[in-house]
Amino acid sequence: MKKKNIIFICTDQHRKDTLAAYCPDTLCRTPNLDALAGESLVFDNAYTTCPVCTPARSSMQTGLYPSKTGMETNSYQSGCCTHELSDMPYLLSRRLQAAGYRCGYTGKWHLGVGRDKTATEEGRNLLKLLDKGFLDVAPYVGGGCVPTEVGYEGDDFPGHGAGGWGFPQYRDYLKNNGLELKIEGVTGGKLPGDHSTLGEVTSPIETTVEYYLVERAKAIVDELAAGEQPFYFQLNFWGPHEPYYAPTQYLDLYRGMTIPQNPTFAEDYAAAPRCYDLIRRPEAGWDFFQETLRYYYACTTHIDAQIGRFIAYLKEKGLYDDTVLIFSADHGDNQGCHGGLENKSYSMYDDTTCIPLFLKPARRGYAGARTAALVGTCDLYATILQEAGYVPQDEYGYGDGRPLGGFVDDPAQAWSDEIVCEGMGAASVVVTQRMFRKGRYKYVFNGADRDQLFDMEADPLEQHDLAADPAAAPLLHTMRNGLADWMRAHNDPIRDMYCKLNRLKEWEDRYAAMGMRSAHSAELLHQLG
Repeated sequence: MKKKNIIFICTDQHRKDTLAAYCPDTLCRTPNLDALAGESLVFDNAYTTCPVCTPARSSMQTGLYPSKTGMETNSYQSGCCTHELSDMPYLLSRRLQAAGYRCGYTGKWHLGVGRDKTATEEGRNLLKLLDKGFLDVAPYVGGGCVPTEVGYEGDDFPGHGAGGWGFPQYRDYLKNNGLELKIEGVTGGKLPGDHSTLGEVTSPIETTVEYYLVERAKAIVDELAAGEQPFYFQLNFWGPHEPYYAPTQYLDLYRGMTIPQNPTFAEDYAAAPRCYDLIRRPEAGWDFFQETLRYYYACTTHIDAQIGRFIAYLKEKGLYDDTVLIFSADHGDNQGCHGGLENKSYSMYDDTTCIPLFLKPARRGYAGARTAALVGTCDLYATILQEAGYVPQDEYGYGDGRPLGGFVDDPAQAWSDEIVCEGMGAASVVVTQRMFRKGRYKYVFNGADRDQLFDMEADPLEQHDLAADPAAAPLLHTMRNGLADWMRAHNDPIRDMYCKLNRLKEWEDRYAAMGMRSAHSAELLHQLG
């Protein structure tokens, strides 16, 4: 019996509340993903390993948290120890090959710029920084990683890609098909840290990067499906991450639309962690975010249409029913939440850490289901390998992941009530963070900044931080200790310093012996009598 084919569709910086599966009254239209959700297992509490592109994507390929891969921020940024994904036997592609699969890939990569640093503007800029002594990339000159160098067939789009609009393969596609791309009314992107680049694609849909990616996906899957081996294929969109270049026909759906103010937009953020201000736009009113959301929604609807086109192709080829289809995103997006935050990273609210995740099994007539289990990006790696029939025979196992396939037939199966999301920032300001969700509670460790504590059942919008509430001191202490236990179980490299800073576990005893206690420990002891 031939093994199942597996396809993973991944979007970038995608808010889950744009999907009716999570937010039935959303104004964003995604009919194709809505239909897919109806035939899938929908995960209500899926969390990224890190709300930044490179770290999250490294977890997809390795099953490890970013603190173990060294890819803790975007590649070639401060805080990233590993700038190019290493070609190791435990990579998803290499393990799938060992299981007899051919592997295909197109779209965003962002796990390295490859061996040829002169091939892209991004790589050439890195060499300039190296020449000036500003960046130590010497170990990666002549070495690097793009998909076809680690076992994938298909396309190499090195680095971040900036939406994919400048790659030579895409430009060749336009030329070979007699197409001319026109993007009008481009605004924003003129100041450092400005993540509001808007533009209208007035040329035909066929000129867009998203349309091109589906054309490439169809061509690659055609080749993979023609062989005797089962295949794994990953389709990666650059959107709805900015730049928000929206086609006219989709922008027209939202042009001038009134989008209600986010309930957390006007909240008082004086007591919020200061590092969150790195992604805050305090000068912007809701009108600003309302306009960026119109473009964001238009881009999302356009991507949905292209996903629909790809699914229609799979059905036409007779591949859909017998293929495991996974849809998810690397992380979310702020878009005006919590006092005017934009972009991602630095904050640990669910707007950026909680991601969409659908799993359609390889069977006809699955009626769909939901689960509230706390799952994460590393579990995608484990799930894909299990669906491929790969059984790890070494200590590496599934890395930090756990296969999710059991939820298809038993959405209420026993599962851990804990999940963690890491953070290190995304640019040149490094902030060590851990988000620890245990059951209904969520604790955020913000390095030397203020910590946060939320009751996600009573306060799902995360507007009432309990960390400074004396009445919540026992709970805070319990959550901090729970994270320390999780860190030990998962070999988190910051555990010792985390415990020392918070005077937990062995450090609590040590400080107590010296007659020193942290404020939260003293408050806890006072309340416990």
